Amino acid sequence: PAGSTYATGDPPVPLAMPDAAPSALDALAARFGLSPFERAIIVLCAGIELDAAFAPLCAAAQGDPQRTYPTFSLALAALPDPTWSALLPTGPLRHWQLIHVEPGRTLVYSPLRLDERILHYLTGLDYLDARLASLVQPVPVPADLAPSQVALAQELAATWAHIAHTTAPAATGTTSWPVPQLIGAAASDKRAVAALACAQLGLRLFALPAAALPTTPGDLELFLRLWQREALLGGAALFLDGDELTRGEPLRDSLLARAIETGPDLLILSTRERQGPWARPVLTFDVRRPAASERRQLWESVLGEQAALLNGQLDRLVAQFDLDRATMASAWSGARGHLAASGQPATVDTTAAALWDVCRIQARPQLDDLAQRIDPVATWDDLVLPEVSREVLREMAMHVRQRTLVYETWGFAGKGQRGLGISALFAGLSGTGKTMAAEVLANELCLDLYRIDLS
Repeated sequence: PAGSTYATGDPPVPLAMPDAAPSALDALAARFGLSPFERAIIVLCAGIELDAAFAPLCAAAQGDPQRTYPTFSLALAALPDPTWSALLPTGPLRHWQLIHVEPGRTLVYSPLRLDERILHYLTGLDYLDARLASLVQPVPVPADLAPSQVALAQELAATWAHIAHTTAPAATGTTSWPVPQLIGAAASDKRAVAALACAQLGLRLFALPAAALPTTPGDLELFLRLWQREALLGGAALFLDGDELTRGEPLRDSLLARAIETGPDLLILSTRERQGPWARPVLTFDVRRPAASERRQLWESVLGEQAALLNGQLDRLVAQFDLDRATMASAWSGARGHLAASGQPATVDTTAAALWDVCRIQARPQLDDLAQRIDPVATWDDLVLPEVSREVLREMAMHVRQRTLVYETWGFAGKGQRGLGISALFAGLSGTGKTMAAEVLANELCLDLYRIDLS
């Protein structure tokens, strides 16, 4: 959209650059491949809605005062270059539901009605068809993204722009456009990348959970047809969110396959791992979480002036919590709300502690069904161990605190992404302090502690 800015400062890449915007009627005829006769039928049906003089003219032309409405019979008799193929259910007028034939009479004498969405489109009013609006939700363009994710969005946008310049949009319900499949664990990152890519192309993005796809073949076909119509009308792309789907369910697998293979041109699929193959080609994009240096930049943009005051504490947040920008902003609001509610002064220490606690809760894994979360209260003074063992535990805590310095600042992470976690094996008889040692470490590092029964 005009006036939009992005993290890279690059201008949007439009799918098309017309010299002059065509009229809504001309655009409708071009996008759906209407013949001159079919275009004239659209005008006839629009006229009956917009001009009161059309009704008596229709009645007079048909020689019946009761027929104050357009029909195929009237169109075939009165409009130039008539073609019988315009009446076919497979023709663009009826396939895309641009017009509706009132039931209960013979085909040529049945009243014709312009679809409400098409009527408003011709008058310059844009909105999402009500039959679609109840299933999808708009995806906002992210205010800021990590540079690596911006680059990925630009790659996706460039791919679609190239396809658009070399392939005509499908007006028959079938498409050869490949489906971008975004792979990754973070659904919010994939949505953000897709939304930015679409915005750079002047497209609106709407998300639909794959589990919400209509389950009957007729309803699914109607949804896909209406969505392709919407995409042709208003430049809309569909983000099909399959992150929560369980593979191996025959019904859902078949629905997903049909949605992908017969779905709209502008379709993006989101999954946790690569799925397929399908009859329609798929382009896979890995959406990785931002690196530590990028997360720090995102934190600085969220915190503003406070980032300089939390400089030392900010490194700990970056090292421990892998959050997206939206969650960072929510955590910062939560931390300030916590300080205001508790009446504590907003010092560097209290602000850092509140922000850490909120981030810890936001990043807490869903393990309650598999493990017992322990609130750590034990301290170093409670731990009775030989000094050598205590020193090893302190070194573990130091390893955790200094991970960003060693892996990012000193560059050790660049030599390989595997084995960067920290694991410790506490061995000994029952009652020797193994669980307490883990609790002391969790308390020292302000981390959650979970106890898992391996049996």
